[in-house]
Amino acid sequence: MSDEYLLYGTVSSGSKVDGLLTVCKLNTSTPIRTFKQNGSFCNRIAVLDSCILSAQSDRPIVHSYSITKDAPMQKLVLQEKLTCIVASHSRKFLAAGTHTGKLILWELGSGACLIYKDIHYGSISCLVFSQDDSVLFSAGTDARIYSWRTIELCNAQLNYNDVQPLASANQHSLEVTGLYCGYGGILDSRLYSISLDGSCQVWNASDLRLHTTFVFKEALLSIAVDPAERAIYAGCDYGVIYHVDLYRQPHDGAGLEYTGGLQRIVEVSTESAAKFAQHTDKILSLDLSFDGTLLVSGSQDGTVIVWDISTHQVLRSIKPGRGPVYVVKVLQKLPSEHYTRQESLKFSYDASYASNNDVWLSIPESNESNVTFSISDVTHVGSDAIAIVDTGEDIPAINQGSCDAEDLQAKVERLSAAYNALWETYTTTIGLRENGDHEEL
Repeated sequence: MSDEYLLYGTVSSGSKVDGLLTVCKLNTSTPIRTFKQNGSFCNRIAVLDSCILSAQSDRPIVHSYSITKDAPMQKLVLQEKLTCIVASHSRKFLAAGTHTGKLILWELGSGACLIYKDIHYGSISCLVFSQDDSVLFSAGTDARIYSWRTIELCNAQLNYNDVQPLASANQHSLEVTGLYCGYGGILDSRLYSISLDGSCQVWNASDLRLHTTFVFKEALLSIAVDPAERAIYAGCDYGVIYHVDLYRQPHDGAGLEYTGGLQRIVEVSTESAAKFAQHTDKILSLDLSFDGTLLVSGSQDGTVIVWDISTHQVLRSIKPGRGPVYVVKVLQKLPSEHYTRQESLKFSYDASYASNNDVWLSIPESNESNVTFSISDVTHVGSDAIAIVDTGEDIPAINQGSCDAEDLQAKVERLSAAYNALWETYTTTIGLRENGDHEEL
């Protein structure tokens, strides 16, 4: 816990531009750095290895901050406002959603746009990668959830229309406000979603098959899941955070059993359920410490609270005084002090990007066993791109079926003789040196 940091962002009630991002120690709440000109709402912050990206809510601009400077190091201008951004766990890709329902995927190293595609009927509200980055999940105001293979989103050879979702789900009746993907490979992990319809649904991440539905009586705005997936923490519209245990002790007292499963519907009683009640307005963001012992919440009432999960007591309360707190994130480490300038994020797909980075082989259609190739027309257009094409010329080719055993044996004998001669010369030279006759050479 002593090495963990807390990032929280506020935006003034009267202006979307006048806001702050603050980084502090999680265990002391002592500010380390405050970043100015932040205008980002929920789900619009991405923390990279060398910078922090903040998508502005009122303008099509992404601010890039260095941990050593309070003002933006870069302002990346786009053509459309973003409603959410998320970086892959490997920090190789940045995914974003727009208010028109478009998905954008960038390669962070080059800023190249890998895909720009309409995927939702309304605004995209949240995005999340699986822990192995093999799948990207999207959800929006149309109450739908989609899963996408990352490798297909990056495949420049596929037409946009050929990129189809791996799976889809539409069991929510209102806007999906939060997603969380559990640990493990895509075949073993679970996806958690919350909605304004007051439900929290648990899915098999691989095929979006519904596992369990938890029903609350209030709209849900934020979610955090225990690192070991033992409990769900759901922030509601009226300032309360519900604590729902995913395992319980059966009536016979033997071991633990999972709550739900088999598409069961579990009603969460607002009276008897464990809860964190200190905020006076909407819970806009939640996050957990690495060991799952501390819960951090940000609220519309302008406060950040650090909770002790075992006792449900307030450990620290922070009131930045700049309006609602739209984002809280617990960081295991700070971005590097050596700021790496982010390449400009291209907003349209560039077909030349694929040709600049591909090595391709064109094989002609032929029924013959002998096909002639040569390296031809080499042009440096990117990173070591070479095109191997059929020249159409009659160049002697290797016919694997015509290898003569006698010819091969003759070649082996010639190589052996050359080797023996070289070895004899070497041993003779060593002997002369040992006898002091080196000068005569």
